[in-house]
Amino acid sequence: MAQELQKEIPVFQPPNLWVADEPQLRDHWATLKSIGVSSQVVLWRFYVASLVAKICLEQKSLPEHLEKAYKRFLVRWGLYAEFPTAWQAAKLLKLTVGFGDFLKTEFPIKIPLATTEIDYVIFSANDWLETNRADLWICLDSLDEVGLNGHSRHDETEDLLSNMMRAVGELIRLKRIRFKLFFRTDIYNSLTYVNKDHFSAVKLELRWSKEDLAILLAHRLQNLHSGHNGPLTYPVALDWINQVFDWPNQGLLKSFDDFYSLVQDGNEDVLPRDMINFCIAAQKCQTNFDIQGINKPLAGRLISAPAIREAFVQTSASKLQDFLQVFQNFRETYDQLKGSQSAVFNRSDLSAALGKTDPLDANLVISDLVRVGALAIKDKKSVNQSDNFEIPFLYALALQIGDTNERI
Repeated sequence: MAQELQKEIPVFQPPNLWVADEPQLRDHWATLKSIGVSSQVVLWRFYVASLVAKICLEQKSLPEHLEKAYKRFLVRWGLYAEFPTAWQAAKLLKLTVGFGDFLKTEFPIKIPLATTEIDYVIFSANDWLETNRADLWICLDSLDEVGLNGHSRHDETEDLLSNMMRAVGELIRLKRIRFKLFFRTDIYNSLTYVNKDHFSAVKLELRWSKEDLAILLAHRLQNLHSGHNGPLTYPVALDWINQVFDWPNQGLLKSFDDFYSLVQDGNEDVLPRDMINFCIAAQKCQTNFDIQGINKPLAGRLISAPAIREAFVQTSASKLQDFLQVFQNFRETYDQLKGSQSAVFNRSDLSAALGKTDPLDANLVISDLVRVGALAIKDKKSVNQSDNFEIPFLYALALQIGDTNERI
């Protein structure tokens, strides 16, 4: 959204600079390990320095001595090569003019790498930005997917992101280097780092209401309503959605309200990703039905009831897969739940279904599942006092728990 609306966001306007990225750290980590550096805080400073050097080199006003220093840095630290590296391809670095001399003189490396070179890039850029009265905003997303060597376990990701926040805690003392970091709430809450409370004043938690999500979908339907000139309100959005979907006249999936209720997680949240995945799956299902000449929608709708039901099943499978990719330590736990007779449990039955005989182990797993929205508390008590839990419908459907298929 920031990329789409950057021209409308004041803090991104000139002379300010900004860069958006999804961290990929494998090459950076391999370089540091090769010189005996194992600090993840240094890793994040190295990564930030690479972004800073890239964005500064794209500015025509960058002084010549800094231009030379940043090009030398990228070459010496393996981020720019004669044959494009993965980092070059990912960052779309198109600055080929002037790198040739550094490739000849700085590679192969004759003087050992030193981490002071990393700090020089960051601090010199901050000084240059200060002379221009400009801020550099570094915007990082997809932080729940970061890893050192491919995909990391959940606890490894927590350690890595905690170290990122330690590095950020040091760098925000610089006047002109700013950060916008996009976390999933459950992941941020699990991080541990010094002075975490100091960030509470600059933390903004985003939640999507049912009305907001309906309007989100309506924006994607706007090309079907070229004559509409007014604002996209919830009633307008709901009308457009109902013109598309031929909601099933059976089970619990009879309206957009029902759909919203069924895709809520244990914390009563609905993610835009789940909503979009459902719409994409429904369109594909209906296209297949149209090719076969079956399951045509009624009353001029675009998506039939069978396509809606099939898309919902596919969305539940995607939801579970996404969850287990991030929280791999819960995979075995969820395997224990498959095929349960009911999605509702008391504490002792849930402990048994999770395969946990030790009460302490069971309570820890239950607390974790509640925290990430994979388990709902139904009696409105605290997690440690509750004796009434339920697997959210979207997860229960994917795990084939109870009579979920009959409900849609």
